[in-house]
Amino acid sequence: MRLLLALTLGLIATPLTAEPPPDVRLDRVAYADLVTELRGLKGRVVLVDVWGTFCAPCKEKFPAMVELHGKYGRRGLSVVSVSVDPPDDADARDAVKGFLTKQRAVFRNVILTDKAEVWQEKWKVEGPPLVFLFDKQGRLAAKWDGKFDLAEVEKRVAALTEE
Repeated sequence: MRLLLALTLGLIATPLTAEPPPDVRLDRVAYADLVTELRGLKGRVVLVDVWGTFCAPCKEKFPAMVELHGKYGRRGLSVVSVSVDPPDDADARDAVKGFLTKQRAVFRNVILTDKAEVWQEKWKVEGPPLVFLFDKQGRLAAKWDGKFDLAEVEKRVAALTEE
């Protein structure tokens, strides 16, 4: 009985160690440099998730992007998350980095340095959520803005990674 009690107390006293947080990078990137970088990913299927910490639907759907990366990354999918939070606001950058770390987003993460008007005009949107899917030739295969069905995104990703 004493042995059982000692073992039980030993288990309780032993702290359970959580997995350490991943090394998540967040780089400041200008819109033009992002475009050049995406062109350099030719030969891979590319999923670009445009989001912001101020966008509840973006944060709600973000775990699915992490899941897609895990499921299709070895099959040729590159995920790029693009935060449109204010890049010069240290608190905003910290919030972005904290969110990405919590989500375990170990893929490419950038925060745009351009003013909102630049990307809004280029992408013809007012704001996130916004997702682009490019095929292996670098052609736009799909674009979702506002509300979108994650099952449809995965279906398109799966088809393109099989090509």
